[in-house]
Amino acid sequence: MDASRLTTLLLGSALALAVPHGLAAQTRNDSGLWLGVISTGRFAPAGSEVGNFRWWLEAQDRQRDEGQHFDLGFVRPGLGYALTDRVTVWAGYGYFLSDPVGRAPFEEHRVWQQVTWSAPVAGLTLQSRTRLEERFVETGSDTGWRVRQMVKATLPVTHRGQLFLSVWDEGFFDANDTDWGQRQGFRQNRAFAGLGAFFDEAHTKSVEIGYVNQWIDRPGRDAMNHALVVWFFLNF
Repeated sequence: MDASRLTTLLLGSALALAVPHGLAAQTRNDSGLWLGVISTGRFAPAGSEVGNFRWWLEAQDRQRDEGQHFDLGFVRPGLGYALTDRVTVWAGYGYFLSDPVGRAPFEEHRVWQQVTWSAPVAGLTLQSRTRLEERFVETGSDTGWRVRQMVKATLPVTHRGQLFLSVWDEGFFDANDTDWGQRQGFRQNRAFAGLGAFFDEAHTKSVEIGYVNQWIDRPGRDAMNHALVVWFFLNF
């Protein structure tokens, strides 16, 4: 299978995961704008005593109602350790501020652990991120456990790879019920397709712009969000 066919298959699978859930129940549709920065880096040069340790700092701002109202903002720092050139384990903390439709704003704190992996496959770069979250919401006392799995593929579209196509899909599974409203089961899916560009010849800093489809399973009425996404990736 060539790279273009594999990319088409991955994108089709991502959209197939997102769309049927929204059609299965009455759905509230909305459009918005998501802006974000994910920065990662080493604490010291490779080969030194701490050369395998990494840092992670992420921040996002999400607007709903055609980008007119604040919906969610967060900052997520973390530390990592590179087991190999392609596999890294991470742990960190996240602070979230939400202003959902029909509810009062609230704060959430998350502790998170994840494993990231990447490899070239048939002309693509494939990436996997498996994340475990422990969620603490101020409206309740229970800890919500959640597993998230993302698979991403990027495909160069220019000779030197400065421009590339990017597609990914991420599923969310809530592992338990809580007194603040989390319900066990498959509760959310995000599917993305867009175009990316590197700022440097070393391919360490890039921007990705595209469309994300976010389906959220909610009692009585699901949510289907359509957002323009602009994400910066900075690797130091």
